[in-house]
Amino acid sequence: MMGAKGRTAWVFAFAAAAALAGQTLLIVEGQCRRLESALRGDFRVVFFLRSGMDDAKREVLEEKLRAEPEAAAVRYVSPDDALAALRREDPDLVDSVALVGDNPLPGAFEVAPAPQALPRLAAWIDSAQSLSDWSDVRWKPAQLQAILRARLYGRWLRLTLSTLFCAAAALALWALAASLRGGAGGARLAWTGALGGAAGLAFSALAAWPLHRDGLLWAWPSPWAQAAVVAACAALGWSLSLWRAEA
Repeated sequence: MMGAKGRTAWVFAFAAAAALAGQTLLIVEGQCRRLESALRGDFRVVFFLRSGMDDAKREVLEEKLRAEPEAAAVRYVSPDDALAALRREDPDLVDSVALVGDNPLPGAFEVAPAPQALPRLAAWIDSAQSLSDWSDVRWKPAQLQAILRARLYGRWLRLTLSTLFCAAAALALWALAASLRGGAGGARLAWTGALGGAAGLAFSALAAWPLHRDGLLWAWPSPWAQAAVVAACAALGWSLSLWRAEA
């Protein structure tokens, strides 16, 4: 049979592995959340106006777009503003355009979609095209797919983490009830589990530290999440001592 030292070492290793797995899920969930936020903050649907529209009609059209529940923000970009932005990005192209004569760029509305509207964005764009005779509508379907996938993976990971933490809470309640019924004390293995959890967190910190160079991916879990992982590992060690006593 396994001795006390062997049992302690086994609980330490098991808790460290559990903490490493839990911390990995927390880090990846944070990365999905940060990635979705960054991609969504840069995502726009651009409605290009036809030339010759007067200011009164443009203002009415802008109010219609702002009234759409799928539009979180609407910004009008005048032809002069579009030319100035193009000059900052590609001065050589602007110089070649200047040889033609007048500014050929049209005015446009940049619409930032609401987060809840992203899954049905294509259908909304089709319906918004009826608001005016747009010259063109531009958006990035690949970027939209990346946002939706990051959101899906993040929610999936949050569901997994919630299930694991609920299981850990149920385990702790079972261990508490068993100890109140006269089960053997498991303080030593509980501390061993907590130390193993802390060791797993430390190892995951060393493995994930290179990510801090990339601000987009660096999303370290909150302190309460770290404490919850350690507490779950302590409950794991405590429950293992009770199982041993019942056996």
